[in-house]
Amino acid sequence: MKKWQWLIASIVFVVIYSCNYYGDIATKRVIHSVVYSSDDLVMMRKAVVNMLSNEDQQLPVSADVSISQLQLFETIDRFNDGYLLVYDEPFVLNALYDGMIVFTGHTKYNGKTVSVVYDTGDTVTFGFVDDFYVLPYTTVTKGAVVATKKSGELYIQIERNGEILNMEETIRWLKEQPI
Repeated sequence: MKKWQWLIASIVFVVIYSCNYYGDIATKRVIHSVVYSSDDLVMMRKAVVNMLSNEDQQLPVSADVSISQLQLFETIDRFNDGYLLVYDEPFVLNALYDGMIVFTGHTKYNGKTVSVVYDTGDTVTFGFVDDFYVLPYTTVTKGAVVATKKSGELYIQIERNGEILNMEETIRWLKEQPI
């Protein structure tokens, strides 16, 4: 990043930190709702990318997407707020669209988990992955490797407009993705 970009980022950080630390409860609630809302993360990401990116410096990239592999599940069962898809073959989970990683880590119920907020507005969480290749709060482009999965169970939860998709909507969402 250039010096002026670091300066702007530093000023924004100081303002948010000081308002969060010294501000009243209403200010803190506004900051938390902006910082932790997936819709606002997508909006902020788009604004920052538009400010900092230079169109002539971007290169088109093509990569295989993993949606065709995601569609080849053997069985689907309800599990917590999402679904367990069972696979016989290992595969790579690629980003389906441009987006931002909002969580990578280990959860009590879903093991190794990665959550992606796509520019489409959908938030997709994959659990029981074997390895993930991204860090939280990093951007991903369509086709980028997010995680790998050996055969077995894969947890998936899809959230659209604050609502978690039911089983029929989840299957339809998987089938509607471009291959």
